[in-house]
Amino acid sequence: MKYGLALACALLGAPLAAETAVYGAVDLTGLAKGNWPLNPGFESHNTMVCNVNGPDGFLSIRSGPGSDFKAVRKLYRLAIVEVDARERRGPWVRVVTAYRTVSPEGRDVPYKPLPVQGWAHDGYLCSFIH
Repeated sequence: MKYGLALACALLGAPLAAETAVYGAVDLTGLAKGNWPLNPGFESHNTMVCNVNGPDGFLSIRSGPGSDFKAVRKLYRLAIVEVDARERRGPWVRVVTAYRTVSPEGRDVPYKPLPVQGWAHDGYLCSFIH
């Protein structure tokens, strides 16, 4: 049974579990979608790219809510993604913009805007402490 679930997740592209890890100055504390209902009045939430430790190593921001939509930008681990959690289509959430203040390894870096708007799969967006 567990092998069937692992195979299904691998084929569908969804991570098996929320990433909880420490990368330098950043502590990933699990999937952000669990925290969104706690702050329903917030227009936007800052999340961090996670669960991208596989062969691709990035999260594709897409033009629409699904993997069949065109990828408009690739974001690597620990990029901060601002989302509007009120705009959701299944596991897809609307991306408002993105930026970077730490490297993919967790080292502080100067603020770098990563302008993008689109949709991201919520299985690759974690809550974080920095």
